[in-house]
Amino acid sequence: MGAMPDNVLELDGFGVAYAQKVILAEIDLSVPATGIFVLMGPCGTGKSTLLRTLSGQAAANPSLRTWGRADYLGHALGTGVEPPALVGQSARLMMSSVFENLACNLPGRDRLTRAQQRELIDRWLWENDLGELSSRLDEPVVTLDLALQRHIAIVRAVASDPRLLCLDEPTANVGDEAAVRLIAHLRREAQLRALIVSTHHQGHARQLGGRLALLAGGRVQECAPTADFFAMPGTQAGREFVRSGTCLLPAPDAAPEDLDESVPPPPPLPAAARTAMSGACGPRGFLWLRPGELAGTPLPGVFYDREYDLAALKRVGIRHLINLTEHEMEAEGPARFGIVSHWFPVIDMTPPSMTQAAAICILIDRLIAAGEPVAVHCRAGLGRTGTVLAMHLIWSGRNGLEALEAVRRIEPRWVQSEMQIEALEQFRAVCIREREAARHLRAGIRPRANETGQSPG
Repeated sequence: MGAMPDNVLELDGFGVAYAQKVILAEIDLSVPATGIFVLMGPCGTGKSTLLRTLSGQAAANPSLRTWGRADYLGHALGTGVEPPALVGQSARLMMSSVFENLACNLPGRDRLTRAQQRELIDRWLWENDLGELSSRLDEPVVTLDLALQRHIAIVRAVASDPRLLCLDEPTANVGDEAAVRLIAHLRREAQLRALIVSTHHQGHARQLGGRLALLAGGRVQECAPTADFFAMPGTQAGREFVRSGTCLLPAPDAAPEDLDESVPPPPPLPAAARTAMSGACGPRGFLWLRPGELAGTPLPGVFYDREYDLAALKRVGIRHLINLTEHEMEAEGPARFGIVSHWFPVIDMTPPSMTQAAAICILIDRLIAAGEPVAVHCRAGLGRTGTVLAMHLIWSGRNGLEALEAVRRIEPRWVQSEMQIEALEQFRAVCIREREAARHLRAGIRPRANETGQSPG
């Protein structure tokens, strides 16, 4: 194996668009193998978009388009190696205990007894400034304050030893004392790996140190050591930002005729941006769980005309809809676009029954095996939709926590109620019983009733 590059990440003219909306025009950035790289900029300027794209989490949207060069660990981003890890701004670990949240990423967990896991986690907590949780391992994570949840999320993210960890606003909405503690932890982690940390808080940025990039107008306006940036910004945009927390730069695709006379027009878009517009956009809110196979989407017609949404679903290849709303969709509308609708009515903010969930998962498996892509929808495409998608991940072998986190990495609002969250663990138990019953059947053993319980299907 060759030597690792000095910089863990190299971006050269890297841009991002969703459909025809250009978010980032051309980003030039070099991130060293260790240390903190602070990302700042006005609200809505694309900081989260950049981090989600680098970590691969934006790929669920079929309208995503990128251009330019992005090399991670000497490979083109998304090829050859696992992408950077991301702890999102909405990282609230809302199910299971402190122990389960930390144990699920333990290296070699299957070879450790539960007592060995607890011993390892206890040592892990003390090493990561979370020693007060060693006596609270069985408490639900939802009972912890936000700062502790964020801290646990960071510890879990580094369990897989990523070379680059991206953190989106890790100190947002936490008190100053808790923020100081989180920042101290991040500075220690930065001795072992590279960190890109987005923040809107100038005081927290100063404490983080390292280098800082100012992102505005779809481009990096200035890049310098963090202390130097705040002491003497080198650009007009930097001086405005330090003074006011924002800078008046238009979006990279803003039309000059739409701008106030006092606002200079943005530089011309690179040629690659103009040729990278999407021709395969799904409806608003459409996201792939597994690209080309299984997706979540709002009810066709909620945001735009139903015919428009059905045409968009056809354009991304969807052949079947699983309708979770309380009203059946007439068959003729989807049929005109070569789409079949399957109805499983579920009351809003509740999960499907275990019988419904198993039947839906069986149907999804059958359709995907036949090469027929499927989209699940409720009304807004969030609570019930995300719950069923998580249930299919559980059906495929994941536990409830893993499934919830997997869907929320794609859309943080997938799965919305405590009832839906609780149903994920209930469905896991159903799946375990079903797999055990299937194992007995293959072995020619007739299982006893107390071994399998009632079949969900």
